[in-house]
Amino acid sequence: MTEVVIENITKQFRGVSILENVNFKVRSGEVAVILGPSGAGKTTLLRIIAGTESPDQGRIYFDGEDVTSKPPKERDIGMVFQTFALYPHMTVYDNIASPLRAKKTSEAEIRKRVHEIAELLGISHILNKRPQECSGGEAQRVVIARALVKNPKICLFDEPLTNLDYKVREVLRMEIKRLFKELKITAIYSTPNPEEAAALGETLIHLRNGRVIQIGMVRECFKHPKDVEAAACYSPYGVNILEATCLKQERGKVLKVNDKLSIDVGNHSEIVEGEEYLIGIYPHDIFPAEAGLKNALRIPVTVDFLENTGSELIINMRVGDKLLRMLSTEVERIREFERLQYVYVPLENIIIFRKSDESRVCNLGVNV
Repeated sequence: MTEVVIENITKQFRGVSILENVNFKVRSGEVAVILGPSGAGKTTLLRIIAGTESPDQGRIYFDGEDVTSKPPKERDIGMVFQTFALYPHMTVYDNIASPLRAKKTSEAEIRKRVHEIAELLGISHILNKRPQECSGGEAQRVVIARALVKNPKICLFDEPLTNLDYKVREVLRMEIKRLFKELKITAIYSTPNPEEAAALGETLIHLRNGRVIQIGMVRECFKHPKDVEAAACYSPYGVNILEATCLKQERGKVLKVNDKLSIDVGNHSEIVEGEEYLIGIYPHDIFPAEAGLKNALRIPVTVDFLENTGSELIINMRVGDKLLRMLSTEVERIREFERLQYVYVPLENIIIFRKSDESRVCNLGVNV
């Protein structure tokens, strides 16, 4: 297990900034997830850590040792790519064994390690196949096995599930989670998918346009996003945004959305009278009943229509003229949800942003 420190990494291609002053630390044995959309700089950053690309500025440290100028073979890294990148003329066994043979490992030790990692990943039965005879899920398991068989100091995963079918992706995600837990390796995993980030990572590194936007525990970042764009990135269904103005009333300050909805914010000094704000609510933080919720806001709604995905319902509603989407796994309640008149949101899950720059001000019910 190895601690990784990334210090002031900057990279440009033909005058275009790809990475700008990137800084973060991954503790020994930790799984860090780099979350960001396509073009954020995730792959370039992983390649720089692996040593296949060089930064224009900045340093990389493994356990305090500066490895910025070291070639990939001296960094002892395993890398799993988005594409399968297997040798087509070799069997699965030989593909997995290839990094060990490059290190002149004895055949007896190779045989032992290949069979151990193959059993761990459930691919012992395909060791004699060639890559073109494998399914997508099997091929990606082979790639992971090849990366891990040499017991690397660090393993880098570059969107490894992106090219797989949905069901295969779900199964392999659980297997990767189990691998991280069993092997206790230092891993850096990149993805554009917030569900993958939440399922696999301990620490989140949110990358946008080559810059680190937010770093922290995954759940904390999701609950307290840096800004509106981050909140939208952290949820596969986006974030509901309601415009509001802070007004003074007889009983104190309120955020007024429209005639249907005003929210008491008298306890929040950071919300200023006369200023305009954006109220952010994740679809999964809206509930059809108040039972079991603590300090919840009641919102009057009119249901427009429902989307049934089979495993989830997306309830599209209006608060006056404002749109609001709720997510529920209780598909069997579809008829009940069509008649909803009120929904409920715990105050601590209501995020307030400044309208001027879309930065987060606070969560209602808690000051962070």
